[in-house]
Amino acid sequence: MAVVRQCRHALLGLALLLSPTLLLAQQAINPAVFTALNNAQQAQQKGDLAQARAALNGALDKAAAGSLELALIQQRLGYLAISAEQYPAAIDWLRKAQAHDKLDAEAARQDRLNLAQLLAAQEQYGEAARLLERERQQASLTLEQTQLLVQCYSRMREYRKAIPLAEQVVKANAGAADVWYQLLVGMSYEQGQYGRAAQWQKVLLKRSPNKAEHWRQLAGLQSQAGEQRAAAATLRLAHEGGMGLNQRDLDNLVALQVSAGAPWQAARLLEELISQRLLPADAARQERLAQLWTLARDRDRARSAWAALANGSDRADHWLRLAGMQLEDGDWSELLGTLKRAQSGASSQQRQLIRQWEGYARSAIENNS
Repeated sequence: MAVVRQCRHALLGLALLLSPTLLLAQQAINPAVFTALNNAQQAQQKGDLAQARAALNGALDKAAAGSLELALIQQRLGYLAISAEQYPAAIDWLRKAQAHDKLDAEAARQDRLNLAQLLAAQEQYGEAARLLERERQQASLTLEQTQLLVQCYSRMREYRKAIPLAEQVVKANAGAADVWYQLLVGMSYEQGQYGRAAQWQKVLLKRSPNKAEHWRQLAGLQSQAGEQRAAAATLRLAHEGGMGLNQRDLDNLVALQVSAGAPWQAARLLEELISQRLLPADAARQERLAQLWTLARDRDRARSAWAALANGSDRADHWLRLAGMQLEDGDWSELLGTLKRAQSGASSQQRQLIRQWEGYARSAIENNS
């Protein structure tokens, strides 16, 4: 469904780097590096990002490879790049800072979560999802972080993983935006879980009962799930509620089932719409119903539909459609009776076909007697 592509993720606000004094409370660092970090922080607070970057770059040579000092400088360069909206550079610096495995555990976790947000913003959904998955194994994610993971899975079309988490999101947040329910509808549809999609569509309908599109969408999903009576009932409620649904809307819903490769569902829905008098039982729709049962290869219903149509119209072409099915089934006596009914109003070409089929039927009867 298009709704899956339309649901865009909103990145969370990025947390600020822990202050140097808090870091020193955990572990002492080289005084020169501390001074550079402090100067960089003060410059950044004044809005002088160039001076902050110069202070940090100058301290890079003073930090030993693989040291805490180097990790802290790279970490701060990462957040400085975020402030400058230089996200690819921020990703690179935060990755380097993480690689040393020297940072305080709490700060390192926050960095990884922020890195996941940056990666998602750069459409690197796979790596963002892997980071969030690992953090989720260590400790629970916040609601916002869970939302980000859902959005990454959705972009990767990993709906099987995304759907349960998205359900957690809406259950944990009664005020979740409609887009989350639309996402659940779309992902469930993509998984072929039409009944599940219909249940979430009902939530959207309850939220906005005056939107005709919600009614159409629900009826379509119920029809896809094989619930044709429920789909017709939904359309009846929409009609009675003044949603502006007309016969074209209902015919289009049947046509959508055909386009989706579900002629049996289309036939069953059309039959139900006719029986509930939402669509008239005119000749055109009766013929459409017979055609759909034929397309669906439901021979019993197709024969019944063509018989009812032919009896009502007394048209030669309708009788011949019924005769063709009787010929395929070897119902010779019934075939002769149908061909006799088809003669009235038949064209010369149709009469030629009638004589040919009569010959088949009589020969078959003689051979079986």
